[in-house]
Amino acid sequence: MQRSWKTIFKYTLNLFLGVCLVLGMLISESAAASNKTEDKKAIILILDEVSLEEMLNSNTPNIDLLLENGAIGLMNTRAKSSLSNRGSTYLSLGMGVRTLASTQGGLAFERDKMYPLSDYNLVSEYVTVSDLYKLYTGETPPDGEIINVAIGDIKRTALDITPNNQVGLLGKIAKEKGLVIGVAGNSDLNAPSREVTMLAMDENGVIPFGSIGSDLLTSDADVLGGIKLNQKKLLDEVERILPNIDILFIDYGDTARIQKTDRLTTDSVREEQKIKAIERADSFFGQVINKVDLEKTLFMVITPNPSRETVKQGNFALTPIIISGPNIEKGLVTSNTTRREGLVTNFDFGPTILNFFGITEYKSFIGEPMQAVGNENSIQTLLSNQTKFLYLRKYRSVFHWSFITLIGITLVGFYLPRFTKWKGLPDKVLNHLSLTIMAVPLTMMTISLLGYKSIILDLIYVFGGAFIIAYILNKIFNQNLLTMAILGLATSIFLLIDIYFVEKLMIISPLGSDAIAGGRFYGIGNDYMGILLGSTLLGVFSLFHLYKINKSIMAVFTTSYMFLVMIALSPFFGANMGGTLSAMLITLLTLLTIFDKKFSLKKIILIVMGVLVGIIVLAAFDASFNPNPTHGGKALESLITGGWSKFFEIISSKLGQVFWNLIHASWNIILFSQIILTVLLYRRKNTVLMKIRESYPNLFKGFIVILLGGVAVFSFNDTGTIAAALILTYLFIPLGMLLNDV
Repeated sequence: MQRSWKTIFKYTLNLFLGVCLVLGMLISESAAASNKTEDKKAIILILDEVSLEEMLNSNTPNIDLLLENGAIGLMNTRAKSSLSNRGSTYLSLGMGVRTLASTQGGLAFERDKMYPLSDYNLVSEYVTVSDLYKLYTGETPPDGEIINVAIGDIKRTALDITPNNQVGLLGKIAKEKGLVIGVAGNSDLNAPSREVTMLAMDENGVIPFGSIGSDLLTSDADVLGGIKLNQKKLLDEVERILPNIDILFIDYGDTARIQKTDRLTTDSVREEQKIKAIERADSFFGQVINKVDLEKTLFMVITPNPSRETVKQGNFALTPIIISGPNIEKGLVTSNTTRREGLVTNFDFGPTILNFFGITEYKSFIGEPMQAVGNENSIQTLLSNQTKFLYLRKYRSVFHWSFITLIGITLVGFYLPRFTKWKGLPDKVLNHLSLTIMAVPLTMMTISLLGYKSIILDLIYVFGGAFIIAYILNKIFNQNLLTMAILGLATSIFLLIDIYFVEKLMIISPLGSDAIAGGRFYGIGNDYMGILLGSTLLGVFSLFHLYKINKSIMAVFTTSYMFLVMIALSPFFGANMGGTLSAMLITLLTLLTIFDKKFSLKKIILIVMGVLVGIIVLAAFDASFNPNPTHGGKALESLITGGWSKFFEIISSKLGQVFWNLIHASWNIILFSQIILTVLLYRRKNTVLMKIRESYPNLFKGFIVILLGGVAVFSFNDTGTIAAALILTYLFIPLGMLLNDV
């Protein structure tokens, strides 16, 4: 009887476990089905190598329909490659990081077809794509209609330059979440050109459904290159795979084929051919639109690579993007990656698609989902923005070199007579040049309010306006040091107002960010970060000297003001982690200097360690409580998930940028001059410097902090050359003026 109870208990337990297993399977299947989110679909039309103007000037009623119910913008598609390697932009879109693709990345084929091995310098006549894949990778390809046989070289090339990232990230996450991807079309001309597969594939180089073969093409003597897509055949394939997939990429490669064959054509013929190709794509897209539920479909039109013509104009990265679908209002696209209306990045592409399907676990991507901002004049606004971006890209170096020249002349005028027999420039000239330099950051910020019209007029405004401002202030206060203090504080306050409230002027300043290069899209850049720290320290310490403020009040005021600066530079506003770290260190150094505490190696090490802990805490708050973490929070997340290898990747990348800028940046001329001046002045320690220390004790303390701050800024920022040169300008220009006075 006892055995029977044990037997009953055993069978009951097994039955219970079996029921739990079945329920678990049902729940997991239900969760997978919920990821499908009621037959939602995302359809992405790829029109490669077209410009915004070409798209807008074409007769495209179906794309126009998307614009009436959606948003348009410019997407920064920059990758780590030359413009000739068009596959890198596709791979970057799929990985969510700027990377480099294999030049063979377009070698993708349909699994069930045979291909001649002789095309790949082998011996046998024909072989299946699966055999090719196994030959190149040593593995049997997983199930899927499309196989990229170059996956091994793609991984080797991409991960060599961007380690600790995932090739095929979008396809991998989609597969894990139960979403099925399909691809149709190609950009073939004289050889397979199926780079679109690098965007859609998973980590194995496989795409579940698709049709990308040469049988999709048809001959046409009226088209450049002699071939184009067969719309009927392509539509048949789309109809075949559409019921089985959630995400469809359509590579309408006619636009790319025209760019490959336009070298012998006139500009007018090329433009006409491009317009006709766009209109054919629009006609085909309209047929696809009619086959899906508009209430459940996300539509996107993207251009991974810019046209050759836009590249000649200086735009090598910004391409048009259109997005339309449920809950997307008419207007301009944006994202929390850029925080700019009408501008997004290739980092945002994957998160946007995944977010549409309700998938929020996309932290492997560094981008954020795109959103729409209402704007009834979206086209005009976008064209205006593009004009500004191109203008700044073209003339940015002119503004910088003009500023560098002005600073260089002033430094030579102040310091060369100290070490040579040259009498130098008149003091009055040098004083006016000095005050003008202090006012230039203000005019550089406000130039965008007048619009960028003519480089000559803009230069006159920036430098002539700065001279007038400095001249008027000097006439009013009749004291160089007071005028300099007012200009320093005015610059600092103006920058803080822009960071906290305006969030615009610095970004589109010649000293601001470059939307085309895409190094930074919002917050304060390293140029203005150096200016903010330098102008703050000069203004504050000048006032302390002028008004004989005691040490305690000086410490409270400085700490309070620097706290505002640190918050402005922090991930929540300025998104400049190097600047935040520098500001923290400068604040602590300032307090030590105010209370005449001697510096020692131990103190400096403790200060640096404390600042690093503060930065980690700040990044942790950013990652934990900020719904859209900035680079600092995401970097900490990457360190946690990627371990020490990710840490060393970030460090090596930053060091590489530091050394590149140290060698190539135009501002290194000023920085090297300032380093030489520091060494010469320190070695001499002449009585003139001692007099300045005695006559301007508080201001001299400020000079010491600015000098140490320059070291910190250079150490903690990848473009620290520029920031250090600018912060040290607020030391050597005022010091030169005081040396002349003494």
